[in-house]
Amino acid sequence: MIGTSLSHYRITEKLGQGGMGEVYRAEDTNLSRQVAIKVLPDEFAHDAERLARFEREAKLLASLNHPNIAAIHGLEEHEGKRFLVLELVEGQTLSERLKKGRIPLDETLDICRQITEGLEAAHEKGIIHRDLKPANVKVTPEGKVKILDFGLAKAFYEQAAPADASKSPTLTEQMTAPGVILGTAAYMSPEQARGKPVDKRADIWAFGCVLYECLTGKRAFQGDTITETVAAILKNEPDWTLLPVDTPLFVRVVLRQCLQKDPSLRLHDIADARVEMREGLSESAEVIPVARRFPLGWVLSTGAATLVIGILIGPAVIKYFRLATSQISQPVVRSPVRLESGHRLDGWRVPPLFVGFDHLTRTAMAISSDGRFIVYSAVKENPGPQDKERLYLCRTDQLGSKPIAGTEGGISPFLSTDDRWVGFWAEGKLMKVAIDGGVPVVLCNVDRLFGASWGFDNSIIFAPDATSGLFRVSAESGEPEALTTPDKAKEEVSHRLPHCLPDGKCTLFTIMREPFDLQPRIAVLDLKTRKWRVLMGDAADARYVPTGHLVFLRQGTLMAVPFDLEKNEVTGQPTPAIANVMQALNIGGAPWNTAAGQFSISNSGWLAYAEGGALPDRQNSLIWVDHQGRAEPVASFKAPLSAPRLSPDGQRIAYTAEGREYQVWVYDLNRGTASRLTDEGKAGYVTWIPDGKRVIFDWMKSGQPNLFWMPADGSSAWERLTTSEYEQRPGSLTPDGTTLALVEVADILLLDLRSRRVTPFLNSQAEELYPVFSPDGHWMAYTSDESGRHEVYVRPFPGPGGKWLISHEGGLEPLWARNGKQLFYRSLDPPWSQVWAVDVRTDGNFSASKPCLLFNVPGLGGRSPIRTWDLSLDGQRFLMVKMEEAKPTPVTEMILVQNWFEELKRLCPTGKN
Repeated sequence: MIGTSLSHYRITEKLGQGGMGEVYRAEDTNLSRQVAIKVLPDEFAHDAERLARFEREAKLLASLNHPNIAAIHGLEEHEGKRFLVLELVEGQTLSERLKKGRIPLDETLDICRQITEGLEAAHEKGIIHRDLKPANVKVTPEGKVKILDFGLAKAFYEQAAPADASKSPTLTEQMTAPGVILGTAAYMSPEQARGKPVDKRADIWAFGCVLYECLTGKRAFQGDTITETVAAILKNEPDWTLLPVDTPLFVRVVLRQCLQKDPSLRLHDIADARVEMREGLSESAEVIPVARRFPLGWVLSTGAATLVIGILIGPAVIKYFRLATSQISQPVVRSPVRLESGHRLDGWRVPPLFVGFDHLTRTAMAISSDGRFIVYSAVKENPGPQDKERLYLCRTDQLGSKPIAGTEGGISPFLSTDDRWVGFWAEGKLMKVAIDGGVPVVLCNVDRLFGASWGFDNSIIFAPDATSGLFRVSAESGEPEALTTPDKAKEEVSHRLPHCLPDGKCTLFTIMREPFDLQPRIAVLDLKTRKWRVLMGDAADARYVPTGHLVFLRQGTLMAVPFDLEKNEVTGQPTPAIANVMQALNIGGAPWNTAAGQFSISNSGWLAYAEGGALPDRQNSLIWVDHQGRAEPVASFKAPLSAPRLSPDGQRIAYTAEGREYQVWVYDLNRGTASRLTDEGKAGYVTWIPDGKRVIFDWMKSGQPNLFWMPADGSSAWERLTTSEYEQRPGSLTPDGTTLALVEVADILLLDLRSRRVTPFLNSQAEELYPVFSPDGHWMAYTSDESGRHEVYVRPFPGPGGKWLISHEGGLEPLWARNGKQLFYRSLDPPWSQVWAVDVRTDGNFSASKPCLLFNVPGLGGRSPIRTWDLSLDGQRFLMVKMEEAKPTPVTEMILVQNWFEELKRLCPTGKN
């Protein structure tokens, strides 16, 4: 093709190839100018659909005339070849530029501002791009941005028929070229990935992906295959921690708004992003640094400012910082100014603010109503055995912090309405102490604290457990009274994080629908009637502020919404206020996934918070462990998963995927691929039937727990096996596949798979769990706490007969050897890393040897309601889960914002003066 001519265009160079054709540099010999020629490939010349789309591309582009969109000069044909004549844009594509790494902030904002202007012009004409990505954006040597290739664009009115993702060039273009395919798939909106109709919000999503990649040098959604990339788009969040620390708040907010998976929650118009870009750049340009320094106390007393108090890894004294000489008439709190910590204070080095998951997941700061001081929990940087957490007092007009006497072992501070007392939790008790310290007053016993709030009637409302409702106790001490009980019919598991409203009549709180709920709800409780109603979904840890707003957390972003205090109603749409606020939402496990946020707001408009976003979830992996404790990975993938079960042929592993969606997956050991079997409700704890053709699992939706089964290849629909008002877990099947032992609450039942009849097997006062049939089907091993602690027992099946104690000093999750001559079990106490073996005889009279410790491997999967490990077919290796907790980086600073209410009112107007 090089050197040939199409009409009066001489082809000189191939520039690239896309889903709609090849692109060449050419010389227009009539007008003596360089152009780009886009030719439809020969193999598609007789494809009527593609020809029609190709012609539509020309017409669409011809209607666009904007400096940030590559222009079209004409649509022509030569010797049966149809081609577009396009403006030749010199320079690099963003894709080429990003190969060198992330783009500096100022350059990124300028490039992305121009992209928004081009998209806005297209959207105004009813045209969407549908394939915006770095490869379709060029930057000329003069810095002008040109958007290329509107070949996938559609007018808004052409959305009557759902899009077919399988026919999209995104998914079918040269399937042997992963780099090209992934480079396109990585920017698809969730609705595109699902094959649903799209509108201009798909471009807004793609713009967010481009902006993120420019800032970080990494794609927002990555995967080694198309499937993994699409799965990341549908399920994962971008790694917000990769954003440079100097990324302004307005950029973070724009990113969060663009990358909302639900189109209805996404930024609705690209013009809004353009306005934010222009305003942000303008405000940044107005700051004039000077070389004058001011004492911190002076700074805090002058106008609006954003400060950071270094209270963690470094000591508690704060360095001074530069200010602009110009007076600030309106507060601008977009990009926090970070101040490093200084030197030691009275020989006490203020250590990290939060240490360990248990304390990261409890609210650790409280600011006074007038903003004069902050109370926070901390422990020494490198604590010794005798070092305990305690509370510290930091006055905002002074340097340094001091420990509050009487709060040793204390966490979760909350203040009285008059700021004279601080409440906290320590050593199983709810306490209070004077703000300047003293002898603490015990209010009541509380095993764990999941939030507390001091009401205006001098009572304290608190949540004492991961599976309980709210309680109230007098601030003078007394017997707690129950206020709420979670409604199981509405899938409520716990009520937590209360916040007393100023009218004294109602309380905000957070509803968790399961211990690992990643999309909790906020509700309001009428303290007189004890009735509550949900205000909002995908929301947690709500607080009311005097501006007439509820401020709450949604996936690590501080949100605001107008709120009518008299009617206790939300009166507007939620608006992102601050991105990347630390929230304990993803880290798994009932004691840790509290949904609590690290922020506090004073009535005078001060905001204190810690950065970090939603805390990372554990990324578990599957491992084989031999009898000597030597471990090797089963597969390279890592995910929040539990309870693996090996198929009878040893070729597949069924497991429960945790995290945002609890679903059943099957991993093919030969192909190295994972397939999801279930896609709604909450499903998990799967077991195979003996022929390997089906799997049985428990499933819950709308508070209705049931057992189901389905083909292991997903070839047909689920089939219900049981109906119960209680949760049921599948345990083990007899070798002939006719009888399933299951656990309902703490009893072992039997399900006849032929008649679907359920009968009790063990339903004593004790807790009986983990039933597993022997290979010959004549014996059942299980766990019971009838002795006062959980031990492993064996009894004949179906009976009658006695029982034999197998374990010694506690045991869980029994597992038979394939030959039936050994029983294995796991240690009773955390971290459940010990595996024990017992030799048994089942021919005639039953007998068992003394337990022998096989191995102790740290980090193995924790306790679950059903068996969480399995045995290889040769009996030489155990299939287990290795816990790889994603430890969050210790918080190194607290950000303090003065006059934040002015910014809040700007971001989220209430419509009231």
